[in-house]
Amino acid sequence: MKDAFLFLSQGSGPSTGYPLLGEETIGSDPDNTIVLPDETVSPNHATVSFQEGAWTVEDLGSDSGIIFKGKRVNKVVLSNEDTFQIGSFTFRFTEADIPDTRDQFFETVTIL
Repeated sequence: MKDAFLFLSQGSGPSTGYPLLGEETIGSDPDNTIVLPDETVSPNHATVSFQEGAWTVEDLGSDSGIIFKGKRVNKVVLSNEDTFQIGSFTFRFTEADIPDTRDQFFETVTIL
C-alpha cells in the first residue's frame, strides 16, 4: 500500500509534511486543509486529489497559478518527488510504501 504526502517549504526554512487522505485544499483562507499566509495566494487556490489512479494538483482559477517545472499549469498528474510552487511556497510530492501492520499481525496469528 502506498501513502502519499506533500512536504511544504518556504525559502530555506524547515519543511512541514501533510498526509494526503482525500481531496486537500490549498489557499490563504483558514478553511483550507493547507493554509498559505502569502498575499499572492488566492483564498481558494488549488486542490490536490486522487483521480483515476493518480494524485493530481489542480488550479482553481487563481491569479498567480501553479508553477510546475518552470511553467504555469492548470492541472498536473504528480509523480514521486515532483515539486511545484504556489506563491512563495514549494511543495514536494512523495509516495512511500508503508506496510500495513494489521496484515502482518494477522499473518503472524495465522502462522501460530
